Amino acid sequence: MNTDQPYLRDLLLIGGGHAHVQVIRRFGMNPEPGVRVTLVSRESATPYTGMLPGFVAGEYERSEIVIDLLKLARFADCRFIDANVERVDVSDQRAHLDGGRTPIRFDVLSINTGGDCTIDVPGGEFVEPVKPIGRFLQNWSRTATRLTSIPQPRIAIIGGGPGSVELALALRHRLGDECEISLVTRSHELIPEHGRIARRHIRTALRDLRVDVKCGFDVVAVERKRDRDLFVLRNQVGIAISCHLAFSATGVGAPEWLRDSGFNVDTHGFLKVNRFLQTETAPNVFGAGDVVSLNDQPRPKSGVYSVREGPYLAENLRRYLTGRSLKKFRAQRRALALIRTAPGHATASRGLLQASGGWLWRYKDWIDRRFMRRFQELPAMADPKPTYRGKLQADAPDLSMRCGGCGAKLGADLLQRVLHRLDIHSPESVFMGVGEDAAVVNMGSATMAISCDGFRAMVDDPWRFGRIAAHHALNDLYAMNSEPSVAIALVTVPFMSDRLMEEDLFHLMSGALAIFNESGVSLVGGHTAEGAELSVGFTVVGSTSFNLMTKGNLLPTQSLVLTKPIGVGAILAGGMDGRCDAHAVEKAIRVMDQSNATAMQIFADYDVTACTDVTGFGLGGHLGEMLRASERSATLDLNAIPILTEAIDALLDGIESSLQKNNEQIIKDCIYDCSSLDPRLRMLADPQTSGGLLAGVDADYVNACVSDLRRAGYTNAHVVGTVDAHVERIGQITIRS
Repeated sequence: MNTDQPYLRDLLLIGGGHAHVQVIRRFGMNPEPGVRVTLVSRESATPYTGMLPGFVAGEYERSEIVIDLLKLARFADCRFIDANVERVDVSDQRAHLDGGRTPIRFDVLSINTGGDCTIDVPGGEFVEPVKPIGRFLQNWSRTATRLTSIPQPRIAIIGGGPGSVELALALRHRLGDECEISLVTRSHELIPEHGRIARRHIRTALRDLRVDVKCGFDVVAVERKRDRDLFVLRNQVGIAISCHLAFSATGVGAPEWLRDSGFNVDTHGFLKVNRFLQTETAPNVFGAGDVVSLNDQPRPKSGVYSVREGPYLAENLRRYLTGRSLKKFRAQRRALALIRTAPGHATASRGLLQASGGWLWRYKDWIDRRFMRRFQELPAMADPKPTYRGKLQADAPDLSMRCGGCGAKLGADLLQRVLHRLDIHSPESVFMGVGEDAAVVNMGSATMAISCDGFRAMVDDPWRFGRIAAHHALNDLYAMNSEPSVAIALVTVPFMSDRLMEEDLFHLMSGALAIFNESGVSLVGGHTAEGAELSVGFTVVGSTSFNLMTKGNLLPTQSLVLTKPIGVGAILAGGMDGRCDAHAVEKAIRVMDQSNATAMQIFADYDVTACTDVTGFGLGGHLGEMLRASERSATLDLNAIPILTEAIDALLDGIESSLQKNNEQIIKDCIYDCSSLDPRLRMLADPQTSGGLLAGVDADYVNACVSDLRRAGYTNAHVVGTVDAHVERIGQITIRS
């Protein structure tokens, strides 16, 4: 961060709606000194409402209709936290999140979550709501697969507005003539808020594509038939419609947590805001989009208004933070509705303007794509590299964006040179020291395992960072079959206002403490300091077992078992500069935020004596350490190594950790039958953070061991190779593809 302009205030955005993406982009284009922006969202990618029907119909790819919130946040130097909000305490200025995590503080809050269209009737859980659209999009692949697998599927869509009409027509174009589609609405007219001509165009389109429309049908119950593939929608007089799948595209409902938080809401539970998009509850809380009710400006719930509110919301948040007068938002009385009716065809409605034709589709497509380009084609991030002149350039280090996590470790060759220069003497009380995952020391009355590990933040969320750092530090003891008992912390917090520094420290340590408590580890002390960026290290101490696992106990013909997939380093590198999408980063975080404690216990049950944790030097580097210590060689099966697919894609796109090149020196000494450019081979050098355990397991028991690991939640556990029976060259790794 820029220490010349430390952060002074926290602006918290809840929800990644159409207004908030504009707020983030505008703060990215023109940062406000002293303001730290944080986005909390239940989805890491937000689809654009106007393009969803075209996507369902197969006219757009998913990538064309989605705004990657993580990439946008990276561009704007905005923190991204993947979580659901459970409630907001306005007086305490904190948002309470799910997942057992600590509440997050704010100085100014803005809410743009949208609503949902779940129907509140008996059996309503069997109906798939179209909103939140992000959740609908996540489920769409599975939904589409199911629909295409059913001969002559029957589909019911509940709702009578433009969204339900567009969905019905899009499904017809996607699934063809074999399916039956019913559109049911409690209203006695489709899209009643639009003009007569527009309604006639819509009715014609529905009739031509054989969509059965049932008006005046108020769904009061949904039942599942004995045949579990069929559902029944019943109305107020008992008439039934059977279907294989039902969608709800009704008017949106407000999130319950708004009312539970004590906000001033309207009769339907929506957040009441004034002409400045400011809530009645508190002047430092703002809102926009479907989740709000505009005082004195009642408008239908439509993405059009959320898009128009975005610039006003961004400006008023900035003005409020800097103590200036706010700007009034005046909502259009009539918004232009462009309704997709067929491929290359749309109907328009705005007051007296009512028309239909191909030119309207082209106009709609142009508007939609123009909006999306603003978030998918972001300006290049500033290059922080200084320019060295003359002979200085030859010695300049690589100053491209440096990785966090274990990708920030010093290279193995540099570390070895320093260790060789140091005059290290170990007393007799040190059974194991430099070279092992943890030191084993005789303390007189007990033998203890001791290790330390730490790095700078690789994720925006300090709570999640604390959890990952705790897992990572404990892994050194787990790799030696030692039981951790106490931990000491060393934390560096970037210089900001006291309140912000306190919050970051609290969140980081809360995340770490959650892991230590689960592991039976007591946090007994530590030290804090100011620095350029958030970082943490932990010293962990534990008791050793009789069956001590070390790097040097690999035996001939043992199978090599890895508990977690590799590829975290490349994904984190791509996430830092926005080139890896949020889905990939989320997958890497899930890998890192998994304890190896149970894996250690399973390995102990199978009498494993050789183990290490795979971290900064990559799978190849840490296997090489084991082989040299054991005076053995090994063969790896490149096809059996679990690798995150997104990491392979990252390497192919030229994305790699800043430690990758140094780590690849181990590959030069390997024997392999594939191309040196094979990304799977290069993945052996990818630095891991909180990676898996690599162990030598007796070949007679290895299948049972891997099965136990998978049942315990290590779903990617694999046999990745074998220890060679004959030693031709100590430390040699042969790779078969």
